[in-house]
Amino acid sequence: MLCENNYSTIIERGHHPINDRIIDFLKPKIQGRWLDIGCNAGWLLSEVPFGTGIDASIKMVELAKLKGLRVFHGSADALPFNDGEFDTVVMSCVLEQCKDWKKAFKEAKRVGYVVIGINPYPGSRWGVIGGCVKSIIPPDEMEDTYIERFDEERYYFES
Repeated sequence: MLCENNYSTIIERGHHPINDRIIDFLKPKIQGRWLDIGCNAGWLLSEVPFGTGIDASIKMVELAKLKGLRVFHGSADALPFNDGEFDTVVMSCVLEQCKDWKKAFKEAKRVGYVVIGINPYPGSRWGVIGGCVKSIIPPDEMEDTYIERFDEERYYFES
């Protein structure tokens, strides 16, 4: 499950420069029908067509739906979608918020052909356990996954 079901921080363009960089980096990598796990209020869904979102926060789901987006309330570790339903699944800044990141990652791979996202490097300031960070995901534990450095504290993954 994502960190807090009732979190209230809305992430939109201009919220923080790192968020803008992450979204701009991921956008060209999204192909076909896609799923945004942890979609927040639907910023990425608003910018890339053919997307579906899911978020643990009912408030964020409601805000995304007000934009006319296809969004569901739910958990990353129990996705309500069919096997292979999506061409691309995005998990940007999500796995570290899951108590069982391996289960959430397995679910993403079940519903999508390609899973992409951004995670904190273990030991980085951004990847300290506490608050919303529930798990540290060592890149070498993400089997059969391409890893690329995004910046000094984060890495891109594609599985």
